[in-house]
Amino acid sequence: MGMNVIIRKFHTLLSNPVGVYRKYKGKLKSKLVKLIGGIPPIYEEDYDRHWNYTSFKNKVVLDLGADYGSTAYYFLRRGASKVIAVEGTPKLASKLRLNFQNDERVIPIEKFIDSPKKIEMLISQYNPDLVKVDIEGAERYILNMANFAQVKEWLIETHSKDVHDILSKFLIDHAFQIRSIDYEGDIRIIHALKV
Repeated sequence: MGMNVIIRKFHTLLSNPVGVYRKYKGKLKSKLVKLIGGIPPIYEEDYDRHWNYTSFKNKVVLDLGADYGSTAYYFLRRGASKVIAVEGTPKLASKLRLNFQNDERVIPIEKFIDSPKKIEMLISQYNPDLVKVDIEGAERYILNMANFAQVKEWLIETHSKDVHDILSKFLIDHAFQIRSIDYEGDIRIIHALKV
């Protein structure tokens, strides 16, 4: 890197520190998490912005779409007592098992969610306090679940406006209070709490 490039970068940092922080915040957090021996967010996402809409303290979290364990690590750091971490991609599921092989607070499960029945079985077996759903469009399976109301709190990433609107109405019709958070593009987060 030439001296001119370094000077320009330094000038940008001095003239717009907030802008530089916003641009590189995800990378900075990931590097810090790695430094302390943790599991950084996948794709350098900002989990405080993505999932931090409730307290996880002393909750059992069913984590659908757990990647290699970055969300499980985040929920544990936020006080979750146990995380049932479900990942369908074999390579990620293998890393998930490896990352938590010595941590009894995490139950890693390799399972591809392709039906409402699979979510129902996990809820029946583990009785979670909260379900986090990040399963790339399969969040629509919630609409056809028999036992979804058994869980009092949900964090759901939706991937289209149509699915977001249908799920929001469905949850409201079943006595959930919802908050809807714009995340990125068409992606929105629904925080649903049974009243």
